Amino acid sequence: MPEYAKMPVIDNPNRQWPSGQLSLNPAWCAVDLRDGNQALPNPMTPDQKKEYFKLLLDIGFKEIEIGFPSASEDDFNFCRTLIDENLIPDDVTISVLTQSRSHLVSRTIEAVKGAKNVVIHAYIATSDLHMKYVFNMTRSEVIETAVNTTLQIKEESRSLVQTGSRIGYEFSPEEWSDTDMDFGIEICEKVAEAWGFEKNNKIIINLPMTVERRMPNEFADMVEIFLNKYKYRKDSVISVHVHNDMGCAVAATTLAVKAGADRVEGTLLGHGERTGNLDLITLAMNFKYLGINTGLDFSNLPAIVSKIEEITGINVHPRHPYSGELVFTAFSGSHQDAINKGFTQKENLIKAFKGWKIPYLHIAPDDIGRSFEKFIRINSQSGKGGVAFVLNNEFNIVMPKWVQKDFASVVQNYTDKHHRELNPAEVKNLFDGAYINSDANLSLVNYWPLPDEKNPEIIHAKAEVRYRGEVHSLMAEGNGPISALVNALKKIDEISGFTLEDYFEDSMGHSADAEALCFVSIKNSSGKQFIGGGIHANVIIAASRAIVNSINKMLS
Repeated sequence: MPEYAKMPVIDNPNRQWPSGQLSLNPAWCAVDLRDGNQALPNPMTPDQKKEYFKLLLDIGFKEIEIGFPSASEDDFNFCRTLIDENLIPDDVTISVLTQSRSHLVSRTIEAVKGAKNVVIHAYIATSDLHMKYVFNMTRSEVIETAVNTTLQIKEESRSLVQTGSRIGYEFSPEEWSDTDMDFGIEICEKVAEAWGFEKNNKIIINLPMTVERRMPNEFADMVEIFLNKYKYRKDSVISVHVHNDMGCAVAATTLAVKAGADRVEGTLLGHGERTGNLDLITLAMNFKYLGINTGLDFSNLPAIVSKIEEITGINVHPRHPYSGELVFTAFSGSHQDAINKGFTQKENLIKAFKGWKIPYLHIAPDDIGRSFEKFIRINSQSGKGGVAFVLNNEFNIVMPKWVQKDFASVVQNYTDKHHRELNPAEVKNLFDGAYINSDANLSLVNYWPLPDEKNPEIIHAKAEVRYRGEVHSLMAEGNGPISALVNALKKIDEISGFTLEDYFEDSMGHSADAEALCFVSIKNSSGKQFIGGGIHANVIIAASRAIVNSINKMLS
């Protein structure tokens, strides 16, 4: 096993960024059509690029890097298509990348003729690793090349400016996070001086973590040191471009913005070389959670993700932050129970915490176009709260705690046997089998509860029931329709040995025609509990069915 090279220590004794607050929205530049596209196993077709460009516009991006027109005929033609077909809104700036090589610069300028707002983005590697061992160049040669490239872009873009184009310039010292700090500052200052300064068209200095070899806090230290030492801070837009080799691109970019960066580059879902780029969706949603208005619209994120999967051919991991299918889903019983209780007290929680806050849910799922109903899913790890949530949200079935506890064991036994997740319909079938469709040893043919003529608190029950094939006419009285029916049924000797323990009723919905749902718990002479349920538009019939179903469970 190799011993990996150690990165130089970053000395930042006057560090200020940790105490800063994230409050300002950075400029967002989507590089999906360049950095993201070049890393796809099957790069986008021209039609797919147009579709993706429109997707980025719909989300709200105002800066979009559309390709590398000097390196690819496809990218050149796509650039021309967007311009010639007038597909770029007036308030959107396109960006095109070029290496710091003279003939590539000229081809790049040719590609963007006629565009209203353009940023020419030039880069050159500045790390010792690249300068010495890839390009065999000295630091002075790299500075000279970068300055000459800048001057060439400035000179050759004059004709575009004269015809109405607004030409901006972005410079990237590639592998900046692996570059000597003083040298990195020096080359950026020399490039800025060569380009010149315009108040309303600032040069963009882009600081890339081309390969992620540093911790996020170290990257933030580097950004803060750069901002403190770089002479032209007020005349420049400081951008960051972070890759995800160590899985920390979101963290590194967040801390870089906290340290003072003005602009971020990345891709939707982090598509890019190796482990990818910064995921703009995750970062933007994190900022939204922190109360920052990003100007980006992910309110229909499932559709956005589906479109990206369709175009790129790369499926999103089900637990990818915000975008994955399972990111709001709870299987664990304790999590399900807490979520269920949180939803029932949602308004109280908002008042208590002065904002939306639900146990185990990071954000309100409907903020990104997800629905609450699908977030609790049932398997062998689920508990009573999760099962109750599914039945309530999918079927308007509200269970009291004593039914929740009983039904959780029914579901647990089933999932332990089948070793898989249950869909809501299966949960409902288990519910019906447990409480509604009990074995018909006993069935209710008719029931007439009649108030006493002299004392309306007394109810006379007249019931016709079929018990094991034989019809019985029964009469009794009680202090209500339920107790009256129970007293009548006890006149059948074989089922007389039970007591009514609990009763619950609720409406299955809020409309005028909503059915009633009732649960009854009885105990036999040995003290064992049996629960039955009943559903009907008439609450008395629903309750009567619940009594009969509970007795059937006892008999079976």
